[in-house]
Amino acid sequence: MALNYARMPGFGDLSGDSRHPNSPDYVEPAFGLDDAAENVAGELYANDEAGRLVDEVADAAGLLRWISHNTEVPPEFRMEFRFLIEQAERLERMRDAEYAALNGEPA
Repeated sequence: MALNYARMPGFGDLSGDSRHPNSPDYVEPAFGLDDAAENVAGELYANDEAGRLVDEVADAAGLLRWISHNTEVPPEFRMEFRFLIEQAERLERMRDAEYAALNGEPA
């Protein structure tokens, strides 16, 4: 007996699933991921954890470069991975320049 996929509901097609755009009950969220990210950043800063996060991401720049040279990143993740490397390298440069400036060393 063959399955009739036209009659089978897919993910988000069920009534009552207001979180998925395919649902007839879908309701647009009042806030986006950027709002959530801003709140998380504020919480990190308020808890004096922002500097630690900068250190950890900056310290990961070398590891991320190694991964990019020694592994095959799946095509669907290459853009995000390259962006992550760029941000880690940027934070590494900014942190090292600030360290040099604080200690009166040439950058």
